[in-house]
Amino acid sequence: MFLVTVAANIVPLVGVVHLGWSAQTFAVIYAMELVVAVPFAGLKALFARRPPNYDELERPQEDNPLKSDELGGVSVGPSDLNRRRGSVTVVDSLPLIYPRNFPFVSRAFGAAVALLGIYLAVLSRFIDVPATLADPMVAASAASLIVSQVGVINREYFRKRRHETSTPRDVIRSAKNEAGVAMVVLWFAAAGGPTGALVAFVTVKLFAEWGDYRAGQSSTTDKGVGTLPPVAAPDASPTAEVRPDRRAVRGTALWQGAKSAIGSGPVYLFAWVGLTSGSTGPVAATVVCFGLLPAGIGGLKAVEYALTHGTLAYQRRDDTVVAYDDLTDTVQWAIPVDDIRDAELCEGEFVDRACDTRTFSLMPSAGEYELSVAHLREYGRAVEVFELPAETTEFGSLDRRVAGVAAAVGACSIAVVAGLAYSAPTIAAVAAGWGGPFGVVALRWAWQWALPAA
Repeated sequence: MFLVTVAANIVPLVGVVHLGWSAQTFAVIYAMELVVAVPFAGLKALFARRPPNYDELERPQEDNPLKSDELGGVSVGPSDLNRRRGSVTVVDSLPLIYPRNFPFVSRAFGAAVALLGIYLAVLSRFIDVPATLADPMVAASAASLIVSQVGVINREYFRKRRHETSTPRDVIRSAKNEAGVAMVVLWFAAAGGPTGALVAFVTVKLFAEWGDYRAGQSSTTDKGVGTLPPVAAPDASPTAEVRPDRRAVRGTALWQGAKSAIGSGPVYLFAWVGLTSGSTGPVAATVVCFGLLPAGIGGLKAVEYALTHGTLAYQRRDDTVVAYDDLTDTVQWAIPVDDIRDAELCEGEFVDRACDTRTFSLMPSAGEYELSVAHLREYGRAVEVFELPAETTEFGSLDRRVAGVAAAVGACSIAVVAGLAYSAPTIAAVAAGWGGPFGVVALRWAWQWALPAA
């Protein structure tokens, strides 16, 4: 089987060198394959039955010079969502989906956007990528890539039941590493033009396929390792229940999505340069790079946050505080009232201040990580019925001068970029690409400065 893969990847090189085939066509097709494989790996990760290794999530990837888990966005660290228990059935013909794996999906999509931007920026130096993509042969290849990815997932992942023994990180690691290595090699091989780019893609592809082949030959599956164990919670009916405020959850989700989308500004700029260097006009490139791509990244981040907090109900059962997930009908965590060492009001929640809701961070006496009781409108009742040892439920006053200056500077910056978009689109794209992330950092710094001193 591996020899067939080798032959399939060598044929394009032979055709380019000896038969006069188009090197730029094959280079674009290989780039598309690498980019498409990453979000598909993220979709596969949704079905991975084994939970992620939380020690790996907490440990920085200092031994990996490419830092593949940080490609195109924030690394997948520990969170309330990726510790989530339970699963849901979306389609009867498909396996169960595990909400805890959704952070890996959003990071995979972010990585694909980053790869797309960098590949476009590099390949546009010697290839008109938009015109090549419009070629019927390349368009047909793109469609076949989608179909083949679906077929491979169904055959290799579902029918062979590999999703039962996979972790979400393992599922996306191979695709992200392969695309990341190809990106690095492409920087150096681009001096050789389309042929150099094709050689780089083929070389990386063969090494990746060889690694996957060796791993498949030596891998052993452990079907005894499964989902997270259930939480021991009282079977008694809840004597009190408090739910997050939906408006606050939606508002915070949109806010988190906007910050995540803006933070990837340089990636959009690379993609914009790549598209405008070819046959794509600046208006169309701007819509795609500064409209559709940020909407995708921000939308996934917003969904992730909504899944983290929007489906929970906080209950009092006997002498225990329980977080129950309505989506999966599963208890997520339970902590006896006497084991709550501290309950701290989260002062820095912007939307909570706007919606008059509260988020508390609970520290168990013997827990490994903090628990969150988020976006409560009935916060006074929650403190009472859950016996939370919170010092206060009232926010301290903000320094309105700092907040006002930050808001004014931000509004003026957006207006300037919008004005430049009509007269100097290149300058506007550079300002949006690099100024957006800087603005997010500056806004975060100003917000921390405006908060009341602890």
